[in-house]
Amino acid sequence: MVRLKYEPEHNVKNLKGPCVIVIHAEWCGHCKDFMPVYNNEIVKSKNFDEELKDLLTLSSVEEKEYSNSKDLFGEIDGYPTIRYITFDEDGKPLKDNNNNNNNNGTIMKIDAVNIPRNSEAVTNWINSVVKSDIKKKHKHRHKNKHGMRGGSKKTKRVVKRTRKAKKTKKSKRTKRVVKRVKRS
Repeated sequence: MVRLKYEPEHNVKNLKGPCVIVIHAEWCGHCKDFMPVYNNEIVKSKNFDEELKDLLTLSSVEEKEYSNSKDLFGEIDGYPTIRYITFDEDGKPLKDNNNNNNNNGTIMKIDAVNIPRNSEAVTNWINSVVKSDIKKKHKHRHKNKHGMRGGSKKTKRVVKRTRKAKKTKKSKRTKRVVKRVKRS
């Protein structure tokens, strides 16, 4: 088990990669109860899965900052909201570009709904739900340009099509040659 990277509240516009963010308000009673648990137990916890060590960042956003940055964090229903969002290299949240989905162009996010706001429940949520999503995204990033996974990094697949000299009355015949060559 490990401790995760933490980005202080004043750095939220510089977030990159997968992040779990707590959106909270000073005046909110539930936030007053939860934020000490988050800052003192969850952020400082070493109970996170080893696979999340260099992939996931924890952060928080106060309501005043959130009001100015709703485009970064998406709409929320109440405080505190625990949200998982992945940011690109420019600090912009990844959007859902699935054409089959009615909420096309919305921020891709997972909210921790219906879990108790205690350190064990939130840590378990991160270790299961968030880790599962990160592994799924990480797996898709490692496809090669042909959309295939696996294979040695030192070889690439070369597909060459050649025509046979003979033609038949019915069709032209083609022969497909596949070979592996070493990359330089």
